[in-house]
Amino acid sequence: MSTLKVDTLQTTSGAGLYPARAWVNYDQVGVAVTNSGNVSSVTDNATGKYTVTFANAFSAATYCGGQLGFRRVAETQPRYIYDDGDDAPTTTVSVMYSANGSTGNLADVDVNRISWTL
Repeated sequence: MSTLKVDTLQTTSGAGLYPARAWVNYDQVGVAVTNSGNVSSVTDNATGKYTVTFANAFSAATYCGGQLGFRRVAETQPRYIYDDGDDAPTTTVSVMYSANGSTGNLADVDVNRISWTL
């Protein structure tokens, strides 16, 4: 196996590329990581709240998280995932929340797909 190390990725025309530095598929209901990259663990803190710990720290806590959540088929309410200003991100962890799309109440989500870029 070979390792490719670069400082900057660009398209052939010189535009920057910004790949995910970490990502995770997480099932809050089953409390299980189903797949991940650069994520060492996910801690279930409470209904609708969990902490993602990165395997390798980011160089700064100013990363951007992109989130996508799915509801159980039997449910009629959409879900959304977000990070909260009350739990400021650090270079090693990101605290995430999931909520009912209609009420805003915290709720567990079957599948959370999250990626972080810096």
